[in-house]
Amino acid sequence: MKIGKITLIGSIIILFVATFLFFNNSLTKGEIGETPPSISPEKQAEKEKKIKEVKEIQTLLYQESGFLEQVSSKLKEKSYVFKMLLSVYSKDDIRVKYILANKEATESVQEEVKSIFYESVEKNNLDSNSFNLKVSDSDDGPDW
Repeated sequence: MKIGKITLIGSIIILFVATFLFFNNSLTKGEIGETPPSISPEKQAEKEKKIKEVKEIQTLLYQESGFLEQVSSKLKEKSYVFKMLLSVYSKDDIRVKYILANKEATESVQEEVKSIFYESVEKNNLDSNSFNLKVSDSDDGPDW
């Protein structure tokens, strides 16, 4: 019986000390009085420009009836079952991989998928050089 009381009291003391140390550490971080480093106006403008670019790319690619939805619809019309991997590094470096689940990625199938994809690129007035497209029948990574 005595061991149970000691264990309970010891646990309470440990929790109390841990809580005290946690709050003490949190409070001292705020007391240092350092101001965060300021960002130069040039870097701030560059950051805002990149954020705007990302939003434009997202809107272009993902909006309802947008580019990716158009490509997906056309591929489904042609009875393709697929997964798509997408990596966007910038507006000039967008990498897309279609992994076909119901067909082998023969050269003719790859050409058909690429044709559908690049027709949609053209229809949406996008730069085809911005896209790196791969078509595969295995999920062995993006391989770009």
